[in-house]
Amino acid sequence: MKSAMSSASYTPCFGNKWYLLLLIFYVLLTGCASPPYGETRVNSNAYTQTDDTRLGRAVQRASQNHSGQSGFTPLDSGVVAFASRMVLAEAAQTSLDIQYYIWHNDEVGKLFAAALLRAADRGVRVRLLLDDWGVYDADEVLAALDLHPQIHIRLFNPFKFRNLRKLETLFSFSRINRRMHNKSFTADNQITIVGGRNIGNEYFDANDDVNFSDFDVMSFGPLVNEVSSSFDRYWNSEIAVPVRDLISQASNEELEKIRSILEDHFHKMQDSPYMQRVKESHLVSKLTNEEMHMYWGDAIVVYDDPEKVITSTEDRESHLVSKLSPYLKDIEEELMIISPYFIPGQEGVEQFAKLIEKGLKVKVLTNSLASTDVGVVYAGYKPYIVPMLKAGVELHEARHDIIRKKDRNKADSRIGSSSRSSLHSKLYVFDRERIFVGSLNLDPRSTVLNTELGIIFINKEFGQMIAQEWSKRIKQSSYQLRLIDKQTVNEEGEDDDVFRLRWLEYNENGIIEYKDEPHVGFWRRLGIDLLGLLPIESQL
Repeated sequence: MKSAMSSASYTPCFGNKWYLLLLIFYVLLTGCASPPYGETRVNSNAYTQTDDTRLGRAVQRASQNHSGQSGFTPLDSGVVAFASRMVLAEAAQTSLDIQYYIWHNDEVGKLFAAALLRAADRGVRVRLLLDDWGVYDADEVLAALDLHPQIHIRLFNPFKFRNLRKLETLFSFSRINRRMHNKSFTADNQITIVGGRNIGNEYFDANDDVNFSDFDVMSFGPLVNEVSSSFDRYWNSEIAVPVRDLISQASNEELEKIRSILEDHFHKMQDSPYMQRVKESHLVSKLTNEEMHMYWGDAIVVYDDPEKVITSTEDRESHLVSKLSPYLKDIEEELMIISPYFIPGQEGVEQFAKLIEKGLKVKVLTNSLASTDVGVVYAGYKPYIVPMLKAGVELHEARHDIIRKKDRNKADSRIGSSSRSSLHSKLYVFDRERIFVGSLNLDPRSTVLNTELGIIFINKEFGQMIAQEWSKRIKQSSYQLRLIDKQTVNEEGEDDDVFRLRWLEYNENGIIEYKDEPHVGFWRRLGIDLLGLLPIESQL
């Protein structure tokens, strides 16, 4: 009889599928609690000697009468926001530092990738920091681009096992669930774009099915160094891992293949209806001739520490939302909130109630059930609707079928024809003078779990502009939520006040009143109500 430890009886164990599965489970259980370490990481920082670049000289000319202040202009159009980034990529001479949560491999995503590759070919250093959750199935492209000597790519809080993402998420949920939501695009450390947009068709008015109503700000001046410092903190963090430590290194042939694909796409898109709209925006000439209207004032960059994603959720001293608290306490007249994902929680409702008791106004715009792209967040928000209205909050929900008048005649010139719009802007306005623009939603995911970035601008003209746009468009672009007081008689024969929730739609023919969430079916409403029963608010 052969020994039980002989090769004849022992070898098949390694071929046993169940053994391999248990081995995988063991590796995941013991190796996924912390992010992988980047062995090839070499720390680097933003270039500082860039005043003599084209962008540097342009900033100096524009800033000569505004010493110590930052200049900024809003990018509320998807087309202009796209053109701004493309112009900066083309104009950069020394560096591009880019940080995003999502980068899609679609028409817009490929155009941006082509622009970065063209910049790198000119000798521009490109540092691209992406959250690993938002670049699914892009490993081959990232590895090929990273082979370029001027392109350096890192993934934030990455998956260790590239082909076992779902399994790794299951066994390391507490880590994988926490992401980098920051968004910035900085050229030559002279001009930066910060706001709510990721990179993809839907963020730049170029999608077939849905387009996000979003908001960015293009800025220059002292605040750019602060945005660059924020980028460096994330780039040099151990949580940001070079792609070459995660993905097998590509070959020169693969880089040339990707280059050919991107160049072909870039040239084919030049005559597309979408690119015609970009050219009609005249952004290049406005920037060159310094014709864009700029707001000037002090600006403060606020952001979460990158280590937020690996520290306790109870450790909130360094969280971005804590840095906004002083502005909330100092409000004297009005608070305006524009947040696509909005879950105030009991504490938030109580804060709103205290402000209103002092005679202040609180106005909120968020997504309706029909316009939201994340229904489960609406389920988390819904229980707070009636308490907010009772506290006196002016509450609006964005409509899904609105195209701004200036875009209506050009709706068919997108890459596709959008059938639905969704609010994606993050704007918080304190007393029409202090304005937060960035990536922060007012929900537990943004405030507690993910990292965020934003800028607080101090400028009355800018604040008044946002308030005027609100007054001009809010009734036409949203439903206003109201509580209708209906007196009834209870079982004891006494009068009872019953509040009925209503959604009011204003149009040229008057007011349409809805008893339930407008333009969604019974089963969707039921599904949202069932989701609302689950104890998942802290994860939304």
